[in-house]
Amino acid sequence: MGKNKNCIFVFLFWMLGASGLLAQSPVPLQIGPKKITAEVFEKDYRRLLESDSIRSDNKQKFLSAYIDYQLKILAAEADQIPTSPGFQDEYQSFRKELASPYLIDNVKVEALVREAYERLKFEKQVAHILVRLPANPSPSDTLIAYQKITNIQKKLQAGEDFAATAKKFSEDELSAIKGGQIGYITSLQTQYAFENAVYALEKGEVSNIVRTETGYHLIKVLEIRPNQGKIRLAHILISATVNAPTSVQVEAKNKIDLVQKYLAKGEEPFELICKNYSEDPYSRSRGGELRRWYYSSDLSEELQDKLFGIQRLGDVTEPIRTNLGWQIFKLLDKKPLLSYEEMAEYLRQKVLTDGERSAIIRQSFMKRVRMENNVKVDEVNRKIAIERYAQDRIGDEAYLQLPLFSIGSTQFLIKEFYAFIVAQQRKKLKVLGYLPTISEAFWLEEFIDLNTIQAEEKHLETKYPAFKEQMQEFYEGSLFSKITEREVYEKSLDSLRQQTYFTANTAKFTLPSRLQAKVLSADTPKTLADAMELLKNPPYPMNKRFPDLTFGLGQSVLPEGSTKNLQELFIQLAKNKDFIVEISGHQDASEMDTLAQARISKVVAYLTKKGIGVSRIIEKVEGNLRPASKTDKSKNARISFKFYSHSMEDVVKRFNSVKPLSLEASEGLFKRGENAILDSLSWEVGKKNFEAQGRHVFVDVREVVPARLKSFEESRSSIIRDLQVELEKNWLIRLKERFPVVRNEEELNKIMQ
Repeated sequence: MGKNKNCIFVFLFWMLGASGLLAQSPVPLQIGPKKITAEVFEKDYRRLLESDSIRSDNKQKFLSAYIDYQLKILAAEADQIPTSPGFQDEYQSFRKELASPYLIDNVKVEALVREAYERLKFEKQVAHILVRLPANPSPSDTLIAYQKITNIQKKLQAGEDFAATAKKFSEDELSAIKGGQIGYITSLQTQYAFENAVYALEKGEVSNIVRTETGYHLIKVLEIRPNQGKIRLAHILISATVNAPTSVQVEAKNKIDLVQKYLAKGEEPFELICKNYSEDPYSRSRGGELRRWYYSSDLSEELQDKLFGIQRLGDVTEPIRTNLGWQIFKLLDKKPLLSYEEMAEYLRQKVLTDGERSAIIRQSFMKRVRMENNVKVDEVNRKIAIERYAQDRIGDEAYLQLPLFSIGSTQFLIKEFYAFIVAQQRKKLKVLGYLPTISEAFWLEEFIDLNTIQAEEKHLETKYPAFKEQMQEFYEGSLFSKITEREVYEKSLDSLRQQTYFTANTAKFTLPSRLQAKVLSADTPKTLADAMELLKNPPYPMNKRFPDLTFGLGQSVLPEGSTKNLQELFIQLAKNKDFIVEISGHQDASEMDTLAQARISKVVAYLTKKGIGVSRIIEKVEGNLRPASKTDKSKNARISFKFYSHSMEDVVKRFNSVKPLSLEASEGLFKRGENAILDSLSWEVGKKNFEAQGRHVFVDVREVVPARLKSFEESRSSIIRDLQVELEKNWLIRLKERFPVVRNEEELNKIMQ
């Protein structure tokens, strides 16, 4: 059996599930010591039946493959493969990966995802007053900041204007000068505590004091509007920073006005003007396309209304002054807010990677699994452990043996907790280079959580049948792959075994007598004559048109706008591997003699840089021998193109595009039975013209290749494939002797009826 076929069986039977024993259940199959119950077999059978993998005409084939699969699993277990280090490493790695979705509070995740989506439906214009906290605030830092924000809150409650108060007291320098305004925001853009406060407020309301990692906030909602969806943009940028010299500012303004004038004329597309004038090196080559979608809350407030106010796709804005300089934007696409189903997976990833939300999810999960795993903390010993950690000790103190907490019937001692702290501190020191201030109480919660998760992970098979089933599928699938690799694939790659098989089976690897020939069949004598002329020798000329590339007189630089045509030429060559292009260089009689070759070189350089090999390019210098015009010199400064193909099929298509089946053609090595025309002739070298069944035929037999034995290297892939079939067949015979198969036909027929 070939390797691909084995892969199909691995896929097939990974789907089948466990083959455990159920008491008092009929046994339709027994393979060696393994009894496969009716319930298990029927479950496996029904699953594949529902997926249309089993039909009435292949039930016995399924049963045979099923038995072979189970035989291989038994062989792998008997050979102790499950206990090998390699298998165990792979199994535990997969188990850890599979366990991840079970070690999270999915109910809480779903609630937070749904909450984020509901909030996304609205954007809120927000202002705030901030009193900052340092990165690791001390209790005194916290108290001082809290007193400051409390005093500010009292001023607002006494009726002072929010904007004026923000300008005077807010420590957010960017927003303070704007009366605290930070623009429109929506879900998943700010810290979660800040967002919660915003979405608890109606228009005009001010929050209570809110603490985030940044500091203390007072928040006011100024406006509320529906989510405007998202837009995709292109832009033209003329750079001029806000603090640039006046001369630079004036020059930038004049340049953007010129760009606007060109756009207004409509004579050239936005993309071309962008390539000529934009100073954004990242988007200029793409015609200004910005490769992301923007929500209004992603933009500065000054841009939100202007860009979301563009009504039609393709419309452009007036020049807009931004921090980057002067910009003109074009609307490429616009979409409303997607449905919950469309956004759910994206939002889930955002929720799981948000620090505050992920902490809430973990907290909820740990609360549940601590209860389910019966975690109990000895509060007296907890106090001892925390108080005595910093004390000197030699390691045999009695209190180190005190039980600190238990998970089910397993107890954890104070000394184990201390060892955990030391190990964690070493890791922190290695990564950070210093020891952060972390309390023993925090470390204890981490230690309890770690061991609780480990206990939870051990019982996943018991708690979740789906997890158990997936692990069983992996177990069997991995055993199947490893034993088949060892017994079939590895042995089939033994060169000595391959040579022995080749010597013993030469008849399988003998090539029959063949003809090296070209055969043309046409509907009329003229079609045949035309085809014979075109198909004399490859590459064959094609009737394919491609526009000339014109240059400025006296110039060899690729002309403006030529990239689009050259890109199309590249695409044609890339898509059709048999195509060859002839590039002819022309020049006007008034130009230098070297320009034709220079123009060819520019086009060739473009194609080779794109990956087109020089063997697929024919260079032809025409000079001024073939002028395109006698009056307009500019038309003579050009490159022209002609296509050829190594494939006869491309020439056949040319004829048949006018009249279907007007020409049939093929060439190569033919053995008897592959071509009816050749089968009707005596096999000898030569050319023949004749009529057959109303068609006009030309045959050119160039060589009669006698039958011969293929070389070992020529036969190697076939040898390996045949060896795999033979090895597997013989292996299964031995397995059936080792593990006799007992079939209960009555029970099997009941299930497979």
